[in-house]
Amino acid sequence: MENSFAATIVLSDSDVFTVGISDFDPNEFLNTDNENWGTEDSIDNRKKYAVSTLPYTFELSDPDAINQHSVLLRLSGMVTEETLQFAADEPKDDFRQVIVDLYAAYRFRHTFNEHWSFEPGFGVHLLRYENTLDYNSPTGKQVAPYLDNLLFNTTAWANVYEPHFKLKYQAEESWGRWNVSSSWHYFYGYGWGDANQGDIGHPEGWYIANTITGVYDFSQVGRSVQSIYSSLRRVDVGSDIQQPLGTSMYYEASVGWLMTPPFEISFIDNIGIGLSLNYGSAFKGGSIVLFFNQD
Repeated sequence: MENSFAATIVLSDSDVFTVGISDFDPNEFLNTDNENWGTEDSIDNRKKYAVSTLPYTFELSDPDAINQHSVLLRLSGMVTEETLQFAADEPKDDFRQVIVDLYAAYRFRHTFNEHWSFEPGFGVHLLRYENTLDYNSPTGKQVAPYLDNLLFNTTAWANVYEPHFKLKYQAEESWGRWNVSSSWHYFYGYGWGDANQGDIGHPEGWYIANTITGVYDFSQVGRSVQSIYSSLRRVDVGSDIQQPLGTSMYYEASVGWLMTPPFEISFIDNIGIGLSLNYGSAFKGGSIVLFFNQD
């Protein structure tokens, strides 16, 4: 249960994990056989997890202020579907997990000069977990009275606190812009609910994302700017996060096309489409991704 809550927190953070709309094995296109780029199991694992996020940031200060305050609200959901088998010669049972995460964070950004900024913050997660198991096997139906509301067909909640900060260097160039950043997160919380007789545990974990990003502007018509976007990040993780990610460290690379809207929309800076590659985690592989408000 702790691992499921931890996985939801990390996989719903677009600063450390990129969710795609279609997955593929990069080895098939690179003509390689490197298991760190992707395997049949890792691609199946990517497809097993469906993650959706809806973030919105309220800027509470003037855009040119040295000290800026903001509030981030994010609604996320993670759904996994798989099968369980109690006996090799029996039908498989259908297992589904749904986790919803309501997250709110206050952030304070201090700008030292035109290049450097520092942004500490504090966030709170309220997560709800629910699973359902459809018993198709004779063994499953026999053990159902003992497992229901304990391990299966049950619910749980968690309240998790997340202090974090980001140090960022950015530069404007004649061809566009680029930045490097280091983001540090730690979270800890407590759980309650019907599952496991109320012994939900304490979700805990940390992750560090070091990222370099470049945006090359190649066309501008009126207000609309079209750009090539690229980023490379290394993510280190610890505690409850390691088990669902299958590693203590992985890399992600993304490249794609961005466009700013031809007319001003307060909540849209840019949109686009591209490719993302994950190297070294349980979710290693490639994805076609949609970009929204990329830095």
